Amino acid sequence: MRGGFGRLAQEELRKIPDIIEEQGMTVISRHQTREKFVENESRLTDSAIHDRDYGWLNEADLVIAEITNPSLGVGAEIADAVNLGIPVLCVYKKEYEKQISAYIRGKAGVVCKAYSGHEELKDIIRVYSTHL
Repeated sequence: MRGGFGRLAQEELRKIPDIIEEQGMTVISRHQTREKFVENESRLTDSAIHDRDYGWLNEADLVIAEITNPSLGVGAEIADAVNLGIPVLCVYKKEYEKQISAYIRGKAGVVCKAYSGHEELKDIIRVYSTHL
């Protein structure tokens, strides 16, 4: 996730894995919300990052992607997950609804939901994960 954090701060993103884990799920890719994430990632080759992340996709039962901040990599991971038959839930801050990719929002195999705060996000994840 080398993309910008203009719409959603890294500190805000760090709370999302906790929300997911509170619901009894395991977060495979928590590394993106750790301190010094960009610095640590810069030590890896592009191929190493791709292969690691694709490996995680193959282990996943569900992908939850926060898409408020545009990211080519996250978009590719969403497409890969759909192609692998993995359910995908994309969440984004409600105030950016008009800026979220129509291509992702319209993609078969992807459910997109807007949220205003953490309580609403918890409910969205809970409802989606219990209906799989």
